[in-house]
Amino acid sequence: MDLDEAIRQRRSIRKYRADEPIPREDIEAIIEAGCWAPSSTNIQPWCFIVVEDRETIASMAKAVYDRFQAISKEALGKGEKRLAAFCRFMRSYGSFFTDAPLVIVACSKPYENPVLKMPIATVIEKTRQYREAKVDVELIMVDTVKKSVTMAVQNMLLKAHSLGYGTCVMDTPIAIKDTLRELLHLEDELDLVMVIPMGVPESTEVKAPERLPVEEVMRFHQP
Repeated sequence: MDLDEAIRQRRSIRKYRADEPIPREDIEAIIEAGCWAPSSTNIQPWCFIVVEDRETIASMAKAVYDRFQAISKEALGKGEKRLAAFCRFMRSYGSFFTDAPLVIVACSKPYENPVLKMPIATVIEKTRQYREAKVDVELIMVDTVKKSVTMAVQNMLLKAHSLGYGTCVMDTPIAIKDTLRELLHLEDELDLVMVIPMGVPESTEVKAPERLPVEEVMRFHQP
């Protein structure tokens, strides 16, 4: 598939054919595409948890639904009707993947600074004493890791689309990441970044939302 074609045709898909699993070789090809994403100093700070067990996927979705349902009820009890309505929306918006045949949980992992040869947490701690330098090292280091993971995810979305699969990038489930961590038995060192349900789309007739014209989002710097 042509790259421009893949970029323009990819859609966020929320309904999948539950009875059509994704073959292992396709899953590995999708993950490999993610591994070719750029990352600062080539640290490759990603780990992708592939969830195929239908019961586990359903439990993940239910946990999201239940958490927002509970918040909605509490908010309504306190007279916060708008907040309650928002949480009712989020409970479904964040749990639609209950019937997805596959979910990939994209995580970041800690890394050792290649220059200082020490864990990044130590680098951050040591640089806190130099606030007068006006350089927020913590912001740079933490954001760099998550940005690397998101670039890898974009590669995976395009590869999945080229293979005929629908995907949807989600961060709503991260609101209950401690619960998801328990369900997936994740190591403490892994930090959840995104959840990507995936499968053969129920329908390919998904209209593309309008995009802003290039002239509205681009400007040339004038010195």
